Amino acid sequence: MVARSLFVPTLGWNMLLGRVLRVRRWWDRVDEHLVLGALPLARDIPSLQEERVAGVINTCEEYAGPVTAYEQAGIEQLRLPTIDFTHPSLDSVQRGVSFIERHAATGNSVYVHCKAGRARSATIAICWLMAFRNLSPADAQQLLIDRRPHVNAKLTSRPVVQEFHALMSRSPQA
Repeated sequence: MVARSLFVPTLGWNMLLGRVLRVRRWWDRVDEHLVLGALPLARDIPSLQEERVAGVINTCEEYAGPVTAYEQAGIEQLRLPTIDFTHPSLDSVQRGVSFIERHAATGNSVYVHCKAGRARSATIAICWLMAFRNLSPADAQQLLIDRRPHVNAKLTSRPVVQEFHALMSRSPQA
């Protein structure tokens, strides 16, 4: 309940920093297949299309996204609703990583977002970088910080990131 009551004020803060003062970018390209950012609005769709975004992962529990605009643009959305100030479940992370890889295999990009593009979405992004770029958790974290400086700097300490890494380490593909 607290997270929901904080959604509008913190979204306003993000809008001020990103859209008005422009001291933070609304999104950042992490690599050729991954764009990490804050929640997109319908007006952002043309810019996302310029980025070759064919899929969107929405980790916001409190925001469905511009569903009609996505449909009209031919953009597939995967909703992985996660309460703000928490992290996605392992199942959600695995589904998100698979979604990114499916789109990457066709040469397209995926936009992964939460409200601010700092934690929930970055959790999925760091796991994808570990799985498909073969980066260590520390190297994946550093890449995210290099590309999006205001990303949560302690993603590697999230239990779900550690669990995902442990599963990868036990996998015969690792």
